[in-house]
Amino acid sequence: MSNNQTLWTRWGVGGALVATMATFGCSTEVDLTAPYDSIPVVYGLLELQTDTQWVKINRTWLGEGNQLLAAQVADSSEYPSGSVDARIVELIPSSSGGIVGNELPTGREWTLRDTLVDNKETSGIFFGPSQRVYFAETTNESLLDDKLYRLELTLPDGKEARSTTTMVESSVGAINQPPPNLPNYKMGFAAVNPDGSATYPNFPFKWTTSPGASLYTASLVVHFEERYYADDALTLLDSARDRTMTLSVGTREVNGLNGFQTIDEPFECQRLYGELSTRLEANPRIRRVLGSYDEDFQMERAFDFVLQVANQDLAIYLDVNETTNSIVQDRPTWTNIEVTDKDGEPMGGVGLWGSRSTLGVYGLGYTKQTIQHLQEGDLTAALNFCSPAPSGISDYSCE
Repeated sequence: MSNNQTLWTRWGVGGALVATMATFGCSTEVDLTAPYDSIPVVYGLLELQTDTQWVKINRTWLGEGNQLLAAQVADSSEYPSGSVDARIVELIPSSSGGIVGNELPTGREWTLRDTLVDNKETSGIFFGPSQRVYFAETTNESLLDDKLYRLELTLPDGKEARSTTTMVESSVGAINQPPPNLPNYKMGFAAVNPDGSATYPNFPFKWTTSPGASLYTASLVVHFEERYYADDALTLLDSARDRTMTLSVGTREVNGLNGFQTIDEPFECQRLYGELSTRLEANPRIRRVLGSYDEDFQMERAFDFVLQVANQDLAIYLDVNETTNSIVQDRPTWTNIEVTDKDGEPMGGVGLWGSRSTLGVYGLGYTKQTIQHLQEGDLTAALNFCSPAPSGISDYSCE
């Protein structure tokens, strides 16, 4: 391998790791140049709502021969089991709330243990499907949104890695529209006119920022069931499966970390019909049931409004490492992982230690005209959508 050759490190995360890493995927470029020394590569995102925190701890390597073949060997990029001393330490923030470097511990800490999980994609260049990850259970002693958390690693070659990050304060009450505490709320995506045409409103999604939040990614999730029939008359059911479709609402950066800013993000409701028509197969033997029926409120529910919230460390990392079409290829890299060698001298680290939060309003209902336009509108009529409500409740029932 030449001195200027680079190795792209990417770890697919799913299953248990989805709770912490799925939405904000991570990748970085590591330059392997002589003189060579193995560099720790660390990715971890804390999350208040989860009962287990996950961290990915790997290393770079340099060896003789074909490095693509070496990447297929787990020992090339993974530390041996039990060889990494890892823990999360809770710290008391300074009066400013920021990270100054001399914060005192509260006395609470969590030891990270390693385990193998079989959830890694095998289509990449790295070993799979198993991968070594590190975890700490926070069920009995939950993380707190007004504290800082430091990751401390002692590696088998004598190196040490440190990083401190803030938490994102959040609650479902931060969402203002759609209303989070109105269980009979129905979203209207279309208004059907007497001549059969439709008008589409702009739905005003709205939320208040939380202290510590730096970036919001909003999405609308649609739930439906696909039923596959063996005949065109839709009388012989062959199989069925539950599906979801996610529509991007928008991404908003936050100026200032004190929170309590109001963000309005309008959503063009015509997009719902347009994206369903382009992303789903029009097949006469497929019937689609929009959501589920709530007998207590006698209404259909099919939509979730979800906010993914990143703290400042994660937001900076995503911004610096964002894919670009610029003709300038050399872009700065950013990491908050500090590494020292066995003599205590600083050296380069790679990766991210940050936090994120997920909040949302789930199980939102929809109006009669929303399903009517799905059945009768030119864009979506061929998709065979119907309501899960009984025929006596809905004119557009699947019954």
